[in-house]
Amino acid sequence: MKFSLVVPTLNRVNELERLFQSFLAQDYGDFQVIVVDQNLDGRLDRLIASYQAYFPILHLRESKRGQSRARNIGFKHVQGDIVAFPDDDCLYPEGVLRSASLFFQENPSLDGLIARVYDLDEEKNAFPGVGNDQSREVDYAKAYKDGISCGIFFRAPIAEKIRFDETLGPGAGTPWACSDEADFLHQCLDAGYRFYYDATLIVRHPNPLKENGFLKQIRREYAYGVGNGYFLATHYLPQAFLKSERSASYKQASREIFKGNLRRASYALAKGMGVSRGYRAGLKRPEEIQKTVAYAE
Repeated sequence: MKFSLVVPTLNRVNELERLFQSFLAQDYGDFQVIVVDQNLDGRLDRLIASYQAYFPILHLRESKRGQSRARNIGFKHVQGDIVAFPDDDCLYPEGVLRSASLFFQENPSLDGLIARVYDLDEEKNAFPGVGNDQSREVDYAKAYKDGISCGIFFRAPIAEKIRFDETLGPGAGTPWACSDEADFLHQCLDAGYRFYYDATLIVRHPNPLKENGFLKQIRREYAYGVGNGYFLATHYLPQAFLKSERSASYKQASREIFKGNLRRASYALAKGMGVSRGYRAGLKRPEEIQKTVAYAE
């Protein structure tokens, strides 16, 4: 099986080279890399040229920003059997592509695979509360909770039928800075495609709590909370699940205050406030254009 790895990128050079190095370390060489370059300059030209000697890279330039837009552009150039969209700052541990290929060969009835996303250098989740030890088929709630974009693999025909909502995700020019991958997965499930979450298959990504200073992380948590809240309001979900997710960050803030961890409490509170704002905004979206996913209570 051939992989098509679609990589949107903006303002990152060293991180992209780290990702390329992880591609070189794979023991599975049947893949193409599609780089959707949203930089306005040629900062990536030398890097991409140097790695084209080792694996095929299609270098696409796109001045209009937006991660979801970039992925949709990349989908048009897919040549492989399996598609993935690693973030430009993540990395693939050795053996990931071989393991994913084996999964699809052994499970012809399944259309997609979601890996667990670990910290770059620790054996723990890169994002608090995202990912657990239970491998199982993905339902709508699981897609929302554990579907991190850099850990998603799927059969190529999906890329011909399902597109990312370009109003969602980083760079979209809207307040909805996340949940783009959750929306994509929900579209896939709604169309009848089946995904499986494998807790033993690991992709690595920087932990934002380590990468960001206090104020930057506060802003990130709030912005991502807004996107999460908007998603919750614009997708039909079981009421119990909605209630739990809308209050989760506030409960987390209370637990962190009780433990004396005021920094983490601040992050959780910022996210909770963002979720509340995004949810209110989502409720104002016209009902006729809301996502019409049918959920079992």
